[in-house]
Amino acid sequence: MVHWNISPHPIADVRDWSDAGRLELQPDFQRREVWAQSAKIMLIDSILSDIPLPKIFLAKTIKAGSVHRTVIDGQQRISTILAFLRDEIRLEAPYNGPFYGKIFSDFNEGETEAFLRYRIDFNEADNPSDREVRDVYMRVNKYTVPLTRQELRRADYPGDFLDMAEELSVLEFFEEAGVFTATDRRRYADAEYISEILSALISGIQDKKSDLDKFYITHTNWPLADRKVIIKRFNAVIADLSKIFKSLTGGIKITRFRQKADFYSLFIAIDELLRDGHGLDKKPLDALINDLRELDLGIRPESDVNILSEYAIKCVSQANSASSRRWRTDFLKVILGGTYRATPPIGSECKIFYRLMDDYTKADGGSMCPPTEHDCPACDAQVDPDKASLAWGSDETVFQADNVLWIHPECIDVPDWRVIHRPSEADDDQPNLF
Repeated sequence: MVHWNISPHPIADVRDWSDAGRLELQPDFQRREVWAQSAKIMLIDSILSDIPLPKIFLAKTIKAGSVHRTVIDGQQRISTILAFLRDEIRLEAPYNGPFYGKIFSDFNEGETEAFLRYRIDFNEADNPSDREVRDVYMRVNKYTVPLTRQELRRADYPGDFLDMAEELSVLEFFEEAGVFTATDRRRYADAEYISEILSALISGIQDKKSDLDKFYITHTNWPLADRKVIIKRFNAVIADLSKIFKSLTGGIKITRFRQKADFYSLFIAIDELLRDGHGLDKKPLDALINDLRELDLGIRPESDVNILSEYAIKCVSQANSASSRRWRTDFLKVILGGTYRATPPIGSECKIFYRLMDDYTKADGGSMCPPTEHDCPACDAQVDPDKASLAWGSDETVFQADNVLWIHPECIDVPDWRVIHRPSEADDDQPNLF
């Protein structure tokens, strides 16, 4: 049976082993080096802050009268330390301490000595067999629960962006809305999700496959004035969500909009409308709420309403791609805009709105479908939706699917109706017509 010694060594010893060619960093069973530069920088920060590192496992053997060491577990930590000693790592963001911008050779004599004296705890196996070394490596790694990407960010990127994401993730609204599970809370997935929303508020809709790390790094030291702007926008959307869903027993928690893909797009849609100067003040919300209820019931992959089926699929297939997020957000802005803007759909939104109404008519169901068996509200004759326009009465103050009607184009009396005509298939940017 292999014998183990617990033996602390200063970094100076590790450097000497490497310089003498008596330290093997990457035996064939080891993983390749995978740490990001930011993770390496924060390891050096831990050493400079005199924070203990986890134990490193070594195999120690005698070769040609000299002690040789092979790294069993801890290759990336030792590689990072040696790279720093070779001036291959500069202390930049996310590091923000007194050595910012420096490489090791920039340290003065006292700083150099302090770094080299830092002691690392090693578990050293005396002359183990190859099989014993591999068995230790397997045991050390097999029963270790890997950290999530967000758990690693908490270690690698301390700073203002992380702090804001974590603070906003525990707002009472999210508890009431049921957006996060207990597992989300336990593994910091809640803060990661809020980070995605914050990145969208800062730089527009992002592809989740793109690395969030850049936002953690570039906003490590985030000017307070800029943070306040984002917090104000974030809280304004939360306030509107609370206002919209408060009339539902159970609130947003009982709808599909608590789901992360839906919530993200709904959140960004509201933020974009608010940034354009629109809002909910003194506007009736019943028609908007009815539309959202209908979407909640109708959005599913197998829906007969084609556009709602497409929406549902974009919540599952590549749900977090920038393109799917943008599509869902634009769709929801059409629904929300009738109340936020207090105008009928405008520009290219007419095409989306008409598609929704046409798809509902063809599916022949749902309260969102404008009545087609009734007479034209202007002339009392039957309406053919394929040849009709969509209209709201002149006394309407919000313009939702819930309160729209089919009308004969030839029956339109402008003072009595707010109308959008069927857009041309060839022109996505046809202006709204009244």
